[in-house]
Amino acid sequence: MRWRRHLLLLLTVPLILAASMAAEFKLITGDVYRGQLSAADDDGIVVRLETGEFSPRIDWAKLSDETLKALLENPRARPFAEPLVEPTEVVVPVKVKEIAVRPVVGRVPIPEGVSKGLLSALMTPNGLILVFALFIANLYAAFEVARFKWRPVGLVCGLSAVLPVLGWVIFLALPRVTAAEQENATEAAVAGTNVSVGGAAPPSANEAPRGGAAAALGLSKSSSGGGGADGVPKVFKRGETTFNRRFFETQFPTFFRVVATEADRDLVLDVSAGKSSVVASRVSRISAGEIHFKTVHNQEVGVNFADITQVTLRHKDAA
Repeated sequence: MRWRRHLLLLLTVPLILAASMAAEFKLITGDVYRGQLSAADDDGIVVRLETGEFSPRIDWAKLSDETLKALLENPRARPFAEPLVEPTEVVVPVKVKEIAVRPVVGRVPIPEGVSKGLLSALMTPNGLILVFALFIANLYAAFEVARFKWRPVGLVCGLSAVLPVLGWVIFLALPRVTAAEQENATEAAVAGTNVSVGGAAPPSANEAPRGGAAAALGLSKSSSGGGGADGVPKVFKRGETTFNRRFFETQFPTFFRVVATEADRDLVLDVSAGKSSVVASRVSRISAGEIHFKTVHNQEVGVNFADITQVTLRHKDAA
């Protein structure tokens, strides 16, 4: 009887050990196979279940990370499971080398009472030179604006010296004064001086002066009748005068008449346009870009304003 008990014990112990060695094979889908590893190759593994049956072949890609790590302990499955297991990162602490900061020796101390800023920088010799250069550039800009706008140079430069940049910007925004307006202003100033000195009031703008249209231009014929009239010849040059339609209409209104008056019948306009010259007795027609003259030989000649370099009012017999 004893030997039967020993035989039964020998058969039971392996079964108990086999049951205790049963493992769990988890899949990424959530399924779990309990049993022992039966086979492992490139295509996957086969598990011998607790019931004694065999599971279908399980692909390596379907196994969870936990199962793959457990299969590393199995010699048969290790060569196939090892490439699929992500290596564990080992963080090695890096020892940071401390930088020793040494104190600065021999630093020049900053003088007390010296402020830092733009004003302090401008008060240095180099800063004063820069300020002086900017001031000269400001006055030069004011001078150019005064010439371009036909304004008094002293007024524009003086205002720009008091108000840098802003002074000449104001005059640059104002409309340009024509040569005729500047001449009228000068004549008005001279007339005002004569009134204050001599006590005689100048004629009003609406009052017709004596002597016809020639007197209105400040011209009077001399008794000799040739080239000796007061104010003749009268010369207008480019650079000092802007030649346009308004200039001819304001300076020579009598030349627009079809029949000249007796006072200005002997006056002509000598117009220089480049290499050519036109001696005109009157203006036949005018537009925004050109003017047409009636010459002394009764011919019509057109001249562009841009080509005119000089206009001379003279007696027809004067050279």
